[in-house]
Amino acid sequence: MELRQLEYFMAVAEELHFGRAAARLHISQPPLTVHIKRLEEELGVTLFDRTSRRVSLTREGSRFRDLIRPILQDLDEAVEDIREIKAGRRGRVRVGFVSSASYELIPASVRDMRLQHPGIQLDLQPMATGEQVEALLENRLDIGIMRDAPLQSGLQFTTLLTEQMVAVLPSNHDLASHDEVSPEDLIKLSLVLFPYQSMPGYVANIMEIFHHLGHPPRVVQRAVNQENVMGLVAAGVGASILPASFSSFSFPGVVTLPITSRPTTRLELVTDQQEVTANTAAVVSVITEAATRISRETTAQ
Repeated sequence: MELRQLEYFMAVAEELHFGRAAARLHISQPPLTVHIKRLEEELGVTLFDRTSRRVSLTREGSRFRDLIRPILQDLDEAVEDIREIKAGRRGRVRVGFVSSASYELIPASVRDMRLQHPGIQLDLQPMATGEQVEALLENRLDIGIMRDAPLQSGLQFTTLLTEQMVAVLPSNHDLASHDEVSPEDLIKLSLVLFPYQSMPGYVANIMEIFHHLGHPPRVVQRAVNQENVMGLVAAGVGASILPASFSSFSFPGVVTLPITSRPTTRLELVTDQQEVTANTAAVVSVITEAATRISRETTAQ
């Protein structure tokens, strides 16, 4: 039994006229009649009662029509879905992101996606930079939004935002009332940082702040995301260094101060270098536009 036979049967079942069904199918009537006869022979039943004046469905024909109609509709929808996915208008895109992207970039991108591409679903997965690199290489992510991502063969890197790093101190610390702090001030403090394997590029940038002093800072605690880091700072465990975008959000018990050397950090968008689907390209475009808008608004402040 061929799919074409089922489509021919449904056309006759809906038109109840071989001539009109043939015209609808853009074929001549004799081949249509042959296909219906062959289908009846394969099924071992008569599907249509035919007279010189009318065509009607038999009881078996009516039941067969009811059974295959949803099957053909599902098939039509599946074909349309595949075409929509290929065209970048429908589907699911897996996006990994570091916690600092969740403040502005991710909310703005999700909002813009719903307006511009409502048929594309974002599967958002909070992950550290190191985890995202691994997930992209293993095809468990389509897009990564990373902080100071290490270069990796097979991946394409695009800088979305560049911002300063700031010192994060307990609000009751002696330095909290200063306008800014220097690397020389920070080297004397206990620090709470991310694990190197989770955020290798970002941790390396922090260490570079102290390079000219001849020795690294004293790290007393590692934490896997910014919320944990801020909680530990507020509890007095130590100070930290975070992206300046954190400064726009209040967190009880901590203050942020510029660092005199003005170190910077990059938020980057990362994809597979070879295979980017139309869906993924649409999401990349929206995220990039949102980042450009955020950068412009930040500069204007």
